[in-house]
Amino acid sequence: MMRHRHFSGKVTHCFLLGSTLIWLFCPACAPVGDSPTLTLVNSALPDEPNVAELPGRAVVPADGLRQRIDAAIDQVQHRELQTSHGFWTVLHGILGVGTDLKLIDPKTRTAVTAIDYITGGGDLRGMRFIPTPAGLDVQMGPMFVGQGHVDQFVAEMLQVGLSTDHPFQVDGRYYTLMDFVRQAQTRVRVTENQELSWTVIVIGQCLGTQAQWTNSFDESLRLEDLVRYELDQNVEAAACGGTHRLFGLHWVHQLHVKNGGANTGVWQEVAEKMKRYQDLARELQNPDGSFSTEFFRGPGNVDEMRQRITSSGHVFEWLALSLPEEQLRANWVRRAANSLSNMILDIQSAPMEGGTLYHAAHGLRLYRDRCAD
Repeated sequence: MMRHRHFSGKVTHCFLLGSTLIWLFCPACAPVGDSPTLTLVNSALPDEPNVAELPGRAVVPADGLRQRIDAAIDQVQHRELQTSHGFWTVLHGILGVGTDLKLIDPKTRTAVTAIDYITGGGDLRGMRFIPTPAGLDVQMGPMFVGQGHVDQFVAEMLQVGLSTDHPFQVDGRYYTLMDFVRQAQTRVRVTENQELSWTVIVIGQCLGTQAQWTNSFDESLRLEDLVRYELDQNVEAAACGGTHRLFGLHWVHQLHVKNGGANTGVWQEVAEKMKRYQDLARELQNPDGSFSTEFFRGPGNVDEMRQRITSSGHVFEWLALSLPEEQLRANWVRRAANSLSNMILDIQSAPMEGGTLYHAAHGLRLYRDRCAD
């Protein structure tokens, strides 16, 4: 069972081509060549009752949507990941499926839990944990095989509930997840061009939104400084249309408010930005419920399935986290969930890039967990 960390304040449990366009604007998307394969295809969904339609926009009935979401998630879960897959694909698999994800040895056909394999010194293409004076770092690249963004691996592990004291075996020594956090603190700067979309999650979840520290450049920092830095960056030019930037900002904002922080200053600006982009996502939504294949840059509705799942999956993942609970059951959100589920079911056993597939599955899981009915 996948565990999502919904902004616990405890330090012991810490809180992401087919076309040229995707390569330009979604550098987090890897080539299809390292795609997980489907070993079990779900049976067809039961027939749904006829429903009334609005002009160009179908109303999604309550009966059937949950089954369709479950079927789409189940289909993703049954795609086989192997120890021969790259680190990039496996870390996204854990995000989309959860800490129970298994890896198959292609030679022996034996299974091992992915988390145990990674933290126990297993070997994956593109995976390397590097001891530093401050703690542990994660190798960047090779492109689309190793980690693609600074602090991405740690942030995604925190999102599925890995604790700060979870052990990591590296070069015969034992470390914990907290060693990655200490390394993030020493490296991060707001005086240089850095991508902090994942770093704000790592530090905010593990050290709190009131955290203050001094980095290795003798610069005094607060988490609010990192939030301000991310808030001032361009959304549309960021990875995957800016959805990861929005996701990180909302994660720490919700954590801040849940722990009694005032919704003022930079935090109020984050809330306002979330609302602005939520409205924009709805404005650019396609008639079938999918989100614009241009993300937030404008309308877009290309036919290429990978690009459609990439854009809709990433936008939906952020909306499933950030929308107020009462809005999750609005018909435009239900249509988005229905459309994304249908796309996953439509591809059946076709290869699909791991970042694309598993962010979409993560979004559907977040939505299902928040809409129990």
